[in-house]
Amino acid sequence: MIALRFTLAAALAAFGVGTAGCSLAGNNNSLPRAANEPSAGLNFKAPRGHVTIAQFADLPEYQGYYGPTAIASGPHRSLWVTDTIDQDFGENAVVQIAKSGKALNTFYYSGITSEGADFMDIAAGPDGALWITDSYNGQILRMTTGGTFTGYGLSYLGPQGIVTGPDKALWFTALGDGSQSVIGRITTDFMLTQYAASGGVHGITVGPDKALWYTEETANAIGRITTKGKITELSKGISGGADPLWIAAGPDGALWFSEYKGGRIGRITTAGKVTEYSRGITPTEYPFGIAAGSDGAMWFTESESYNSGYSDAAKIGRITMSGKITEYSKGLSSNSDPTAIVQGPDHNMWFVESAGNQTGRASL
Repeated sequence: MIALRFTLAAALAAFGVGTAGCSLAGNNNSLPRAANEPSAGLNFKAPRGHVTIAQFADLPEYQGYYGPTAIASGPHRSLWVTDTIDQDFGENAVVQIAKSGKALNTFYYSGITSEGADFMDIAAGPDGALWITDSYNGQILRMTTGGTFTGYGLSYLGPQGIVTGPDKALWFTALGDGSQSVIGRITTDFMLTQYAASGGVHGITVGPDKALWYTEETANAIGRITTKGKITELSKGISGGADPLWIAAGPDGALWFSEYKGGRIGRITTAGKVTEYSRGITPTEYPFGIAAGSDGAMWFTESESYNSGYSDAAKIGRITMSGKITEYSKGLSSNSDPTAIVQGPDHNMWFVESAGNQTGRASL
Protein backbone atom coordinates (compact mmCIF):
# COMPACT_ATOMS: atom_id res chain seq x y z
CA MET A 1 0.00 0.00 0.00
CA ILE A 2 1.17 3.54 -0.73
CA ALA A 3 2.52 5.49 2.25
CA LEU A 4 0.45 8.63 2.67
CA ARG A 5 3.25 10.60 4.28
CA PHE A 6 6.29 10.59 2.05
CA THR A 7 9.39 9.25 3.79
CA LEU A 8 11.50 11.03 1.23
CA ALA A 9 14.89 10.32 2.79
CA ALA A 10 14.62 6.86 1.23
CA ALA A 11 15.26 6.75 -2.51
CA LEU A 12 12.81 5.06 -4.82
CA ALA A 13 13.85 1.47 -5.35
CA ALA A 14 15.11 0.01 -8.61
CA PHE A 15 15.35 3.16 -10.71
CA GLY A 16 18.19 3.60 -13.22
CA VAL A 17 18.96 6.57 -15.46
CA GLY A 18 18.78 6.18 -19.22
CA THR A 19 20.86 8.92 -20.79
CA ALA A 20 20.89 7.95 -24.45
CA GLY A 21 19.98 10.95 -26.57
CA CYS A 22 19.88 13.25 -23.54
CA SER A 23 22.00 16.24 -22.62
CA LEU A 24 23.89 15.74 -19.36
CA ALA A 25 25.52 18.64 -17.53
CA GLY A 26 27.83 18.70 -14.56
CA ASN A 27 27.79 20.90 -11.46
CA ASN A 28 29.25 24.37 -11.02
CA ASN A 29 29.67 26.15 -7.72
CA SER A 30 29.56 29.75 -8.92
CA LEU A 31 26.55 32.04 -9.11
CA PRO A 32 26.02 35.08 -11.29
CA ARG A 33 26.19 38.39 -9.51
CA ALA A 34 22.85 38.95 -7.79
CA ALA A 35 20.56 41.75 -8.80
CA ASN A 36 19.36 44.11 -6.12
CA GLU A 37 16.81 42.34 -3.97
CA PRO A 38 14.09 43.68 -1.73
CA SER A 39 15.04 43.57 1.93
CA ALA A 40 14.14 40.47 3.94
CA GLY A 41 12.93 42.83 6.63
CA LEU A 42 10.00 44.17 4.62
CA ASN A 43 6.78 44.00 6.58
CA PHE A 44 3.52 43.09 4.90
CA LYS A 45 0.05 43.38 6.27
CA ALA A 46 -1.32 40.35 8.10
CA PRO A 47 -4.38 38.56 6.71
CA ARG A 48 -7.55 40.58 7.02
CA GLY A 49 -9.49 39.53 10.08
CA HIS A 50 -9.26 35.95 11.31
CA VAL A 51 -7.73 33.16 9.23
CA THR A 52 -10.48 30.58 8.73
CA ILE A 53 -9.68 27.00 7.83
CA ALA A 54 -12.29 24.86 6.07
CA GLN A 55 -12.04 21.19 5.04
CA PHE A 56 -13.81 19.59 2.08
CA ALA A 57 -14.47 15.85 1.92
CA ASP A 58 -15.29 15.67 -1.78
CA LEU A 59 -12.51 13.42 -3.10
CA PRO A 60 -12.86 9.75 -4.14
CA GLU A 61 -13.41 7.41 -1.19
CA TYR A 62 -12.50 3.79 -0.65
CA GLN A 63 -12.10 2.67 2.96
CA GLY A 64 -9.47 5.29 3.66
CA TYR A 65 -7.04 4.13 0.97
CA TYR A 66 -7.08 7.29 -1.11
CA GLY A 67 -4.56 10.00 -0.25
CA PRO A 68 -4.19 13.30 -2.14
CA THR A 69 -0.57 14.14 -2.91
CA ALA A 70 -0.48 17.43 -4.82
CA ILE A 71 -2.56 20.46 -5.78
CA ALA A 72 -2.28 23.11 -8.47
CA SER A 73 -4.21 26.23 -9.41
CA GLY A 74 -5.04 25.73 -13.06
CA PRO A 75 -7.45 25.98 -15.97
CA HIS A 76 -11.08 27.09 -15.55
CA ARG A 77 -10.14 28.92 -12.33
CA SER A 78 -10.14 25.59 -10.55
CA LEU A 79 -7.94 23.64 -8.18
CA TRP A 80 -6.57 20.37 -9.58
CA VAL A 81 -5.75 17.61 -7.10
CA THR A 82 -3.93 14.31 -7.59
CA ASP A 83 -5.41 11.51 -5.50
CA THR A 84 -3.36 8.32 -5.17
CA ILE A 85 -4.51 4.88 -4.06
CA ASP A 86 -3.09 1.41 -3.59
CA GLN A 87 -3.57 -0.33 -6.95
CA ASP A 88 -5.33 -3.24 -5.22
CA PHE A 89 -8.24 -1.00 -4.28
CA GLY A 90 -8.80 1.44 -7.12
CA GLU A 91 -7.40 3.80 -9.70
CA ASN A 92 -5.46 7.01 -9.24
CA ALA A 93 -7.44 10.15 -9.97
CA VAL A 94 -7.13 13.81 -10.82
CA VAL A 95 -9.98 15.84 -9.34
CA GLN A 96 -11.09 19.28 -10.48
CA ILE A 97 -12.18 21.32 -7.44
CA ALA A 98 -14.24 24.51 -7.56
CA LYS A 99 -13.51 27.52 -5.37
CA SER A 100 -16.43 26.38 -3.21
CA GLY A 101 -14.53 23.17 -2.40
CA LYS A 102 -16.92 21.02 -4.44
CA ALA A 103 -15.54 18.41 -6.84
CA LEU A 104 -16.52 19.28 -10.41
CA ASN A 105 -14.93 16.36 -12.24
CA THR A 106 -12.99 13.22 -11.35
CA PHE A 107 -10.71 11.67 -13.96
CA TYR A 108 -9.37 8.18 -13.20
CA TYR A 109 -6.06 6.86 -14.46
CA SER A 110 -5.33 3.16 -14.14
CA GLY A 111 -1.65 3.26 -15.12
CA ILE A 112 0.23 1.63 -17.96
CA THR A 113 -0.02 -1.80 -16.31
CA SER A 114 -2.27 -3.45 -13.74
CA GLU A 115 0.09 -2.14 -11.05
CA GLY A 116 -1.46 1.34 -11.14
CA ALA A 117 0.44 4.61 -10.65
CA ASP A 118 1.80 6.93 -7.99
CA PHE A 119 1.22 10.64 -8.60
CA MET A 120 3.69 12.95 -6.86
CA ASP A 121 3.09 16.46 -8.24
CA ILE A 122 0.92 18.39 -10.68
CA ALA A 123 1.37 21.69 -12.55
CA ALA A 124 -0.63 23.77 -14.98
CA GLY A 125 1.16 23.70 -18.33
CA PRO A 126 1.58 26.51 -20.88
CA ASP A 127 -0.65 24.51 -23.26
CA GLY A 128 -3.76 24.62 -21.06
CA ALA A 129 -3.28 21.03 -19.88
CA LEU A 130 -2.18 19.56 -16.53
CA TRP A 131 1.22 17.88 -16.22
CA ILE A 132 1.78 15.17 -13.62
CA THR A 133 4.74 13.21 -12.29
CA ASP A 134 4.06 9.47 -11.96
CA SER A 135 6.94 8.08 -9.93
CA TYR A 136 5.76 4.46 -9.93
CA ASN A 137 5.69 4.14 -13.71
CA GLY A 138 8.60 6.51 -14.26
CA GLN A 139 6.71 8.82 -16.57
CA ILE A 140 5.48 12.35 -17.13
CA LEU A 141 1.74 12.51 -17.79
CA ARG A 142 -0.15 15.17 -19.71
CA MET A 143 -3.87 15.40 -18.95
CA THR A 144 -6.32 17.57 -20.84
CA THR A 145 -9.08 19.31 -18.90
CA GLY A 146 -11.40 16.69 -20.37
CA GLY A 147 -9.44 13.87 -18.75
CA THR A 148 -7.39 12.46 -21.65
CA PHE A 149 -4.00 11.18 -20.45
CA THR A 150 -0.81 10.94 -22.53
CA GLY A 151 2.37 9.53 -20.99
CA TYR A 152 6.09 9.88 -21.70
CA GLY A 153 8.40 7.25 -20.19
CA LEU A 154 11.65 8.31 -18.51
CA SER A 155 13.79 5.15 -18.66
CA TYR A 156 13.45 4.05 -15.03
CA LEU A 157 13.51 7.49 -13.49
CA GLY A 158 11.10 8.35 -10.68
CA PRO A 159 9.90 11.94 -11.28
CA GLN A 160 9.03 14.03 -8.23
CA GLY A 161 8.29 17.78 -8.50
CA ILE A 162 7.23 19.59 -11.68
CA VAL A 163 6.77 23.22 -12.74
CA THR A 164 6.27 25.26 -15.90
CA GLY A 165 9.53 27.02 -16.67
CA PRO A 166 10.17 30.52 -18.02
CA ASP A 167 10.91 28.93 -21.41
CA LYS A 168 7.39 27.43 -21.69
CA ALA A 169 8.67 23.90 -21.10
CA LEU A 170 8.00 21.67 -18.10
CA TRP A 171 10.90 21.17 -15.68
CA PHE A 172 10.95 18.33 -13.19
CA THR A 173 13.11 16.59 -10.61
CA ALA A 174 13.63 12.83 -10.76
CA LEU A 175 15.34 10.13 -8.73
CA GLY A 176 17.40 7.40 -10.31
CA ASP A 177 19.17 4.33 -9.00
CA GLY A 178 20.95 4.85 -5.68
CA SER A 179 22.09 8.44 -5.24
CA GLN A 180 21.58 9.38 -8.87
CA SER A 181 19.32 12.37 -9.56
CA VAL A 182 18.21 14.19 -12.68
CA ILE A 183 16.71 17.55 -13.56
CA GLY A 184 14.52 17.07 -16.60
CA ARG A 185 13.07 19.41 -19.21
CA ILE A 186 10.21 18.30 -21.43
CA THR A 187 8.45 20.39 -24.04
CA THR A 188 4.73 20.27 -24.68
CA ASP A 189 5.43 18.09 -27.73
CA PHE A 190 7.44 15.64 -25.55
CA MET A 191 11.02 16.57 -26.44
CA LEU A 192 13.13 15.53 -23.45
CA THR A 193 16.46 16.81 -22.13
CA GLN A 194 18.06 15.52 -18.92
CA TYR A 195 20.77 17.03 -16.73
CA ALA A 196 22.73 15.02 -14.16
CA ALA A 197 22.20 16.29 -10.61
CA SER A 198 22.81 14.94 -7.12
CA GLY A 199 21.47 14.94 -3.62
CA GLY A 200 18.00 13.35 -3.79
CA VAL A 201 16.26 16.14 -5.69
CA HIS A 202 12.62 16.88 -4.91
CA GLY A 203 10.80 20.25 -5.07
CA ILE A 204 11.32 22.67 -7.96
CA THR A 205 10.20 26.21 -8.75
CA VAL A 206 10.98 29.19 -10.99
CA GLY A 207 13.14 31.86 -9.37
CA PRO A 208 13.01 35.63 -9.87
CA ASP A 209 16.20 35.29 -11.92
CA LYS A 210 14.41 33.07 -14.48
CA ALA A 211 16.39 30.02 -13.39
CA LEU A 212 14.94 26.84 -11.89
CA TRP A 213 15.61 26.30 -8.18
CA TYR A 214 15.21 22.91 -6.54
CA THR A 215 15.82 21.08 -3.27
CA GLU A 216 18.43 18.38 -2.69
CA GLU A 217 17.00 16.51 0.25
CA THR A 218 19.76 14.02 0.95
CA ALA A 219 22.58 16.45 0.10
CA ASN A 220 21.13 19.11 2.41
CA ALA A 221 21.41 21.69 -0.34
CA ILE A 222 19.54 23.91 -2.77
CA GLY A 223 20.25 23.59 -6.48
CA ARG A 224 19.92 26.12 -9.28
CA ILE A 225 19.81 25.32 -12.98
CA THR A 226 19.62 27.78 -15.83
CA THR A 227 17.44 27.08 -18.86
CA LYS A 228 20.72 26.27 -20.65
CA GLY A 229 21.48 23.53 -18.14
CA LYS A 230 24.18 25.11 -15.97
CA ILE A 231 23.89 23.76 -12.41
CA THR A 232 24.99 25.36 -9.15
CA GLU A 233 24.66 23.66 -5.74
CA LEU A 234 24.43 25.71 -2.55
CA SER A 235 24.64 24.32 0.96
CA LYS A 236 26.38 26.99 3.05
CA GLY A 237 24.10 28.16 5.85
CA ILE A 238 21.74 25.17 5.78
CA SER A 239 21.83 23.29 9.09
CA GLY A 240 22.89 19.67 9.06
CA GLY A 241 20.11 17.10 8.68
CA ALA A 242 17.57 19.71 7.54
CA ASP A 243 16.22 17.73 4.56
CA PRO A 244 15.11 20.63 2.32
CA LEU A 245 11.90 19.44 0.70
CA TRP A 246 9.67 21.93 -1.16
CA ILE A 247 10.65 25.34 -2.48
CA ALA A 248 8.79 28.41 -3.74
CA ALA A 249 9.61 31.92 -4.91
CA GLY A 250 8.75 34.65 -2.42
CA PRO A 251 7.50 38.21 -2.95
CA ASP A 252 10.86 39.53 -1.70
CA GLY A 253 12.94 38.28 -4.61
CA ALA A 254 14.27 35.26 -2.67
CA LEU A 255 13.46 31.55 -2.58
CA TRP A 256 11.81 29.99 0.48
CA PHE A 257 11.99 26.30 1.34
CA SER A 258 10.76 23.88 3.98
CA GLU A 259 13.22 21.92 6.11
CA TYR A 260 11.30 18.73 6.73
CA LYS A 261 13.54 17.28 9.45
CA GLY A 262 15.00 20.56 10.59
CA GLY A 263 11.70 21.98 11.78
CA ARG A 264 12.54 25.22 10.04
CA ILE A 265 11.72 27.42 7.07
CA GLY A 266 14.70 28.51 5.02
CA ARG A 267 15.24 31.54 2.81
CA ILE A 268 17.93 31.73 0.14
CA THR A 269 18.73 34.78 -1.95
CA THR A 270 19.68 34.52 -5.60
CA ALA A 271 23.25 35.23 -4.42
CA GLY A 272 23.12 32.10 -2.24
CA LYS A 273 22.77 33.63 1.24
CA VAL A 274 20.70 31.41 3.54
CA THR A 275 18.65 32.41 6.57
CA GLU A 276 16.75 29.86 8.65
CA TYR A 277 13.70 30.49 10.82
CA SER A 278 12.35 28.24 13.56
CA ARG A 279 11.01 30.54 16.26
CA GLY A 280 7.25 30.09 16.26
CA ILE A 281 7.28 26.57 14.81
CA THR A 282 6.31 23.88 17.31
CA PRO A 283 9.61 21.97 17.83
CA THR A 284 8.10 18.56 17.06
CA GLU A 285 6.60 19.67 13.74
CA TYR A 286 7.75 18.69 10.25
CA PRO A 287 7.25 21.53 7.73
CA PHE A 288 6.26 20.17 4.32
CA GLY A 289 4.74 22.22 1.47
CA ILE A 290 5.32 25.94 0.99
CA ALA A 291 3.81 28.62 -1.27
CA ALA A 292 3.55 32.39 -1.55
CA GLY A 293 0.30 33.97 -0.41
CA SER A 294 -1.59 36.98 -1.70
CA ASP A 295 -0.84 38.77 1.58
CA GLY A 296 2.90 39.07 0.93
CA ALA A 297 3.80 36.16 3.23
CA MET A 298 4.75 32.54 2.71
CA TRP A 299 2.39 29.78 3.83
CA PHE A 300 3.40 26.25 4.74
CA THR A 301 1.97 22.98 6.01
CA GLU A 302 3.22 21.06 9.02
CA SER A 303 2.41 18.16 11.32
CA GLU A 304 4.08 15.70 13.65
CA SER A 305 5.15 12.40 12.12
CA TYR A 306 5.67 8.99 13.68
CA ASN A 307 7.61 5.94 12.52
CA SER A 308 4.36 4.02 12.22
CA GLY A 309 3.34 6.36 9.37
CA TYR A 310 0.72 8.23 11.37
CA SER A 311 0.67 11.99 11.80
CA ASP A 312 -0.79 14.36 14.37
CA ALA A 313 -0.88 18.01 15.41
CA ALA A 314 -1.64 19.29 11.90
CA LYS A 315 -1.11 23.00 11.36
CA ILE A 316 -0.93 25.62 8.64
CA GLY A 317 1.93 28.07 9.12
CA ARG A 318 2.50 31.62 7.93
CA ILE A 319 5.87 33.36 7.81
CA THR A 320 6.40 37.02 6.99
CA MET A 321 9.37 38.34 5.06
CA SER A 322 10.93 39.37 8.38
CA GLY A 323 10.63 35.80 9.69
CA LYS A 324 7.65 36.13 12.03
CA ILE A 325 5.82 32.81 12.18
CA THR A 326 2.19 32.15 13.11
CA GLU A 327 0.60 28.69 13.29
CA TYR A 328 -3.08 27.94 12.68
CA SER A 329 -4.88 24.74 13.65
CA LYS A 330 -8.48 25.67 14.44
CA GLY A 331 -10.78 23.95 11.97
CA LEU A 332 -8.12 21.46 10.90
CA SER A 333 -8.35 17.78 11.84
CA SER A 334 -5.32 16.94 13.96
CA ASN A 335 -4.44 13.72 12.09
CA SER A 336 -5.18 15.04 8.58
CA ASP A 337 -1.50 15.44 7.56
CA PRO A 338 -1.56 18.56 5.32
CA THR A 339 1.16 18.39 2.67
CA ALA A 340 1.06 20.28 -0.64
CA ILE A 341 -0.18 23.90 -0.60
CA VAL A 342 -0.85 26.53 -3.28
CA GLN A 343 -2.48 29.94 -3.69
CA GLY A 344 -5.84 29.38 -5.34
CA PRO A 345 -7.67 31.42 -7.99
CA ASP A 346 -9.61 33.03 -5.14
CA HIS A 347 -6.31 34.23 -3.57
CA ASN A 348 -6.82 31.96 -0.56
CA MET A 349 -4.42 29.16 0.36
CA TRP A 350 -5.48 25.66 -0.64
CA PHE A 351 -3.87 22.45 0.54
CA VAL A 352 -4.37 18.70 0.51
CA GLU A 353 -4.69 16.46 3.56
CA SER A 354 -2.81 13.31 2.65
CA ALA A 355 -4.05 11.24 5.59
CA GLY A 356 -7.52 12.80 5.78
CA ASN A 357 -8.22 12.45 2.03
CA GLN A 358 -9.59 15.98 1.92
CA THR A 359 -8.77 19.36 0.53
CA GLY A 360 -8.49 22.35 2.81
CA ARG A 361 -8.70 26.12 2.46
CA ALA A 362 -7.21 28.82 4.64
CA SER A 363 -9.22 31.96 3.91
CA LEU A 364 -7.09 35.06 4.27
